Amino acid sequence: MTDQPPQASWFIPAATVKLPDGSTLVKPGKAVQRASLASTVKLTGVPRRILNALAECGLITREKPSPLTSVFYPGEVHDLLRKTAEDPNFWNEVRTKAYIKGKTLKTAQPK
Repeated sequence: MTDQPPQASWFIPAATVKLPDGSTLVKPGKAVQRASLASTVKLTGVPRRILNALAECGLITREKPSPLTSVFYPGEVHDLLRKTAEDPNFWNEVRTKAYIKGKTLKTAQPK
């Protein structure tokens, strides 16, 4: 028996551009992938607990379309992993405090 591929969906958000005459142009934005928590775990290899903690402190986006459902953006998780690998100072005092204490980055100011 083989594992099923993770379920994720792609969507194209609308991007608005203000034109010089004052009107607004709505055009398609960049396609992004959305996935459930379980699918994001499979796609990124990052455990559930870590994904939820990163979302709580505001380092990645979590949407809750219903009380028991969470939707993540796997591309954001991959970008965060890349940033932490490339920048040794990424986990500064504010980010570390926010992650450990479960606070948002705005409220986790250093002392």
